[in-house]
Amino acid sequence: MSEAETLSAELTEAFIRLITKHTGLKIREREREILSQKIFLRMKALKILYPEIYYKVLASSTIYSYVEWQKFIAILTNTESYFFRDKEQFNLLRNHIIPEIIKRQYHSKTIRICSAGCSTGEEPYSLAILLKELIPNLEEWNLMILGLDINKEALKKAKQGIYTSWSLRSLDLRTIQQYFLKLNNRYYLDEQIKQMVKFQYTNLVTDLFIHPYSDFRDIDLILCRNVFIYLEPTVIAKIVEKFYYSLQPLGFLITGHTELCGQKLINFQTKLFPESLVYIKNR
Repeated sequence: MSEAETLSAELTEAFIRLITKHTGLKIREREREILSQKIFLRMKALKILYPEIYYKVLASSTIYSYVEWQKFIAILTNTESYFFRDKEQFNLLRNHIIPEIIKRQYHSKTIRICSAGCSTGEEPYSLAILLKELIPNLEEWNLMILGLDINKEALKKAKQGIYTSWSLRSLDLRTIQQYFLKLNNRYYLDEQIKQMVKFQYTNLVTDLFIHPYSDFRDIDLILCRNVFIYLEPTVIAKIVEKFYYSLQPLGFLITGHTELCGQKLINFQTKLFPESLVYIKNR
């Protein structure tokens, strides 16, 4: 079966509903042809001749289905990222948000930060670099930086901490020399920075966050940027509610600049800085 073949309108809709239910991803009209190509790509890998059979594989509740979803998600999701992406928001974090958290937590010396939709790790590692530069007595603090993502292939790369120059394109030479070792045109992240971040496979749509053994609790700051642009509004609302219960009172939520437009955020204060909107959990 050729990858150029297309799905029937009815089966396309069925796949879209299944994908949205499982991942929350929104498939736009212009993306349907690409979706069809990706489906046929996975069918070819599995030697499945008919898309109806592949649909049944994804829709089933089996180990085989679970494993295939990981492969399918890896080609469905966008893993584009780089260090200190959106310099304005990171300036806000450096100059206002993280210093405020440090001040609040000075006595407990405990800070808990989450990068939701962390992809290949550039964002949580950027947060780790910030914390190292802002806290002189870092060894006295109990820090947790948690990177969450639905793409297991991306998480595997994140844990390795090995990058190309493309991921470092917004960094100045001093930062690169201080935190990376260059070997054979690859940049190996400093081991101390790597050890500051914990990565975890998480489906923001279907997973329950609040349970006694969850790391995703009492969070001071959640970054969830360039994630909601791919999700349905009803799905976004459910995830924001989960974030609310995971945050400390007065905890911070930062998203992409307009990603929560149209959402009812009754449990959050909205504070406008020159660099970005910030959402603050009510007491």
